[in-house]
Amino acid sequence: MEWGLEWLEQAGSGIAAALIQPFGYVAVLLVLLLALRQIRAERRLFHARLTAWPGRLLAALPAGLAVGVLVSAAVLFLGVDLNADAVIWLWCVSLLLGLVRLRFAAAAYGAGLIAFLQWLSGWFDWSGSPELIKRLAASLASFDAAGLLLIAGLLLPAEALLLWRSSRRLAGPVIVDGKRGRPIGGWRIDAVWPVPLLLLVPAAGTSAGAAELPWTPLFWSLGEPQGWTLLGLPVVIGSVWRTTSLLPAAKTVRAAKVLLWTGLIAAVAGAAAAQWELLLPAAAAAVPALREIASFIERSREAAASPLYAHEGNGLRVLAVLPGSSGAQLGIEPGEIVSKVNGTAVRTPEELYDGLLANPAFCKIELLNHEGHVRFVQRARYENEHHQLGLVLAPFEDAAYTVSGAPRSLIGLLPWSRPFRRRGGSAPEGSEAYMAAAAGQTAPEPAPAGADGGAPDKGRAANDAGKDAPDAGTATQAKN
Repeated sequence: MEWGLEWLEQAGSGIAAALIQPFGYVAVLLVLLLALRQIRAERRLFHARLTAWPGRLLAALPAGLAVGVLVSAAVLFLGVDLNADAVIWLWCVSLLLGLVRLRFAAAAYGAGLIAFLQWLSGWFDWSGSPELIKRLAASLASFDAAGLLLIAGLLLPAEALLLWRSSRRLAGPVIVDGKRGRPIGGWRIDAVWPVPLLLLVPAAGTSAGAAELPWTPLFWSLGEPQGWTLLGLPVVIGSVWRTTSLLPAAKTVRAAKVLLWTGLIAAVAGAAAAQWELLLPAAAAAVPALREIASFIERSREAAASPLYAHEGNGLRVLAVLPGSSGAQLGIEPGEIVSKVNGTAVRTPEELYDGLLANPAFCKIELLNHEGHVRFVQRARYENEHHQLGLVLAPFEDAAYTVSGAPRSLIGLLPWSRPFRRRGGSAPEGSEAYMAAAAGQTAPEPAPAGADGGAPDKGRAANDAGKDAPDAGTATQAKN
């Protein structure tokens, strides 16, 4: 009983110390900035918002917390020699790497670089160096970088599990440039999670405030410590994925399989480095390299695949459906093809709009599902509904804006950065060329496509995400 109370006190102290650290809040801010970037892109591309930032946080934070509990429980039996300096080193290196590429901010890359720097610094004598260099070298040598590699290796299979189970709510539609410069639809999956860890570490200095452990950790070989305590270590795992050839769910499952196998190998490499010091440089290279291999395999598969979100001769391809809209209530899913509306074949947004006008009080839609089979959906229509049932169609040639697949670095997440670009070498908004075009001195740019991918003017006024569905109790059925 006394042992349990001691560890409850240690857990409370560790959680309180973790809440004081700014790094955990930086991890949450990263998820929020990714969500806001997606919202800005959707408003420009589709003139509607399909993503809600509270939903993104609710999808990412509980999942990251669950993984943090599992990995922390595993480390209880493994043991790592870390301290507060390790937390600072990991976050400083991760933020610097994130300025190069956003995915480099993940823990696997920072842990690998720190382990390599620690191994490299052991070959030099820093006694004659400036005071700052000596302090940095002493700080780097004060913890066991193999412990960071072990944790990073354990986090990679955990990331694969999160990608498989809980990343579908982190996806949003985009328009990108295809191989031949033609705009195509796709989905961007901001699969990034903040993971709070509470790690079992040896107590520093005296045994005051430390607790006894009734077992010896598996990888602990540095003698009996004065006691044990818990160290808070918030980390970021995940990456931004993009697909133009698969549904978001299929993309995450496929990517998770690759990441799981490479993650298991990385976990073995981290465990080997924790057990045998001579393997530290090899493991320092293997852990981030395996994470990069998983990303490279998926990028190669995506580049070789044919785009899914493009229109064919048999109808209009659905890219996304506005939440709460008529299309969502009908059960229309991304990737399906609208072939007929009220008996009228549709091949353009204008034909879709005219087909809906043929019977303003009712709509019957013929769809081709993901397997190519025909299915029908039908529903009464009401006033103030979205003029095209809330369907976001795959883009047409006149799409004015596209986005890159993901922000290249942390700089791209800042509020003043633009997550979209004009197509065809158009002058950016606000420039002299753009203002001259707006004044009529040159031909003006075509208007950006709406949520319908280029709806006629008579329906564009109704293209507002706030009019997706009628207010409960006030909707009146439209007259024929």
